[in-house]
Amino acid sequence: MLIPKTNTWEPGFRKRTIQKELKIGPISLKFVTIALLAVAALFYLAESSQAASQKYKIMQLEDSKKEVEVQSKELEIEAVRLKSLNEIKNSSQNLGLEENKTTD
Repeated sequence: MLIPKTNTWEPGFRKRTIQKELKIGPISLKFVTIALLAVAALFYLAESSQAASQKYKIMQLEDSKKEVEVQSKELEIEAVRLKSLNEIKNSSQNLGLEENKTTD
């Protein structure tokens, strides 16, 4: 069903009910501008909060990396200490065997 803008109607003619051009007044232009600025601000806030959360995750991973490196160094030192204790024990056993051989 078409509703023409005027009361006249000619048979065989279809009148457009919607205008082809879009008219924007100063008030609606202000609303559109404010809406676009609000959308841009939301995108900016979303991007900055995402960047901040990624930075926080990176900082946590770096801290855990430092802890693992410290543990690794401690374990290396412990391994060297245990190795040297084993060498001392072996050398003392060898000295004890050598003393037994010389006294026999």
